[in-house]
Amino acid sequence: MNTSNQKFQLYRAVLLLGLPSLIGFILFHYWPILETFRISLNRYNSFTGDMTWVGLKHYATAAEDPLLRLTLFTSLKYFFLKVPVQMALAFALALFVSRPGKGIGVVRTLILLPTITSFVVASVLWGMMYHPNIGLFNSVLEVIGIGPQPFLRSADQALPAVVVITIWKEVGLSMLFFMAGLLAIPPEYYDAANVDGANSWQLTRHITIPLLRNTTAFVLVTSTIHAFKVFVPIKVLTDGGPSNATRVILLYIFQLAFKFTRMDYASTVSAILAVILLIISIIQMRVSREQTT
Repeated sequence: MNTSNQKFQLYRAVLLLGLPSLIGFILFHYWPILETFRISLNRYNSFTGDMTWVGLKHYATAAEDPLLRLTLFTSLKYFFLKVPVQMALAFALALFVSRPGKGIGVVRTLILLPTITSFVVASVLWGMMYHPNIGLFNSVLEVIGIGPQPFLRSADQALPAVVVITIWKEVGLSMLFFMAGLLAIPPEYYDAANVDGANSWQLTRHITIPLLRNTTAFVLVTSTIHAFKVFVPIKVLTDGGPSNATRVILLYIFQLAFKFTRMDYASTVSAILAVILLIISIIQMRVSREQTT
């Protein structure tokens, strides 16, 4: 009986301590999601707050919206440009900084430093370096004999230029996850392989990569979500231009809601994006689980 009372007291304490966080999570995460789906099924007046039920009308409009297809294609293009490069670079950096050596701590700090830097400030600084006339990058290109590049003012170069910024900003966090996965691998596997005469590449291919599948799946899912949620550098540097070359879906949602005051249709596009991300995440996790088994 005494043990039962102790367990009850413990559970009650855990519930009371966790209740504020749970309430905050529901209010600021799940409730807005439910409100987004509700508004997407209504005609919403942004000024009066009045709503009129229209059902799936906004979703029918979205199915025929050429701008939505354009922004989805741009977001998908951004994903393919960014995520594979970022994951490969993060994995290589994790392998490098996980080895003992002089100055490794400093290298880790330098790689992680961009992750705590304000994205707005970083975007402004990168924009100055990308400037076609007085920017740092064109100054370097001039020294090595390459002509000035338009970078953010070119429809072909703008999106890759933004990709470089976001990889610089986020690769440190991905590297941190890979480092955690590397530390979780028992060293006995490497010792046994070394006894059998395995070289570094064989250790990486046959031990490290297979045992990092769960970590890789997690990094892939989070990187995919971040890729489809990119907003700050594009809003600061290009605002979707030039010629809609960087007009990603999250910027389109922002413009619908706050520039054109179409909160109902913006909610519809947000709901579509949420479903797309959910499907992609489920597929990625299922493929990873099948590979592991």
